[in-house]
Amino acid sequence: MTGSRPGRGLAHVLEELRVPRQRLLYVQASADWIQRAGLDVSDVVPALVAWSGPGGTLVMPSYPFFTTHQEYLESRPVYDVRRTPSMIGLLPEIFRRSRGVVRGLDPDFCVAAVGQEAEAIVGTAPAAPDPFGPDSSYQRMLGRGATLVGLGVSLNTSSFIHVIDSRAEACYPSPVYGERLFSTTVIDLAGRSQEVPRKALQPRFQQLTSPSTIVAEMKPADSLFATTEINGARFFKWDLDQWSSWCLAHAGERAAGGAWPCWLSRLSSHTE
Repeated sequence: MTGSRPGRGLAHVLEELRVPRQRLLYVQASADWIQRAGLDVSDVVPALVAWSGPGGTLVMPSYPFFTTHQEYLESRPVYDVRRTPSMIGLLPEIFRRSRGVVRGLDPDFCVAAVGQEAEAIVGTAPAAPDPFGPDSSYQRMLGRGATLVGLGVSLNTSSFIHVIDSRAEACYPSPVYGERLFSTTVIDLAGRSQEVPRKALQPRFQQLTSPSTIVAEMKPADSLFATTEINGARFFKWDLDQWSSWCLAHAGERAAGGAWPCWLSRLSSHTE
């Protein structure tokens, strides 16, 4: 699906992608590219909330850093859930400040959410020490059959791939996380401070990952994956339930042969 006409509202794009209503939606969005597509950035959050509806939940990343994970943790960060801004773009920050939105206590890969399952998604405590482990917001979203929606972002934009890497790490040729445990400080809604230990993603697992390769390898049905382009801006939808099942099986199959999964194939030629 390519070549959508510019000048149409976001709801038309979501309709074309067959993004489900009244469901759990995780949205990664770029204001610059959305504008390039001729869409009004100020309408994006209201349109997404309306689309998810009273029976659904809207989630966005709310990360307080834009460096590699390791660089961020080396700075001994202090994360205040109330005041620390999202550093990954205008729309996540607009969403964080929106009425009714709650934000997770994870000091690094935190998410913000509004809707029926918002509290359950953000949780009551940080995931520790693995930010993508079984007690993470990302794993809770996968467990609830979330749909990933990309608005003006690359097909390589997917934090969920780190959940797969975390779960498959034991059979990978080399570790996903470094051995060192970092200390972070988290300040909750009541102003209470706690120290939270964190493992750092090895930088190459952020810099050399290519989740876009999954499309060619998986060959998903249109009901699972859809994409369109407007004025060079990429919009897409992934059914994460089927996506995650395929990724885990693929990672296991490749690991049995001593190889990396398709999205990490560039690690094969990477020198440690």
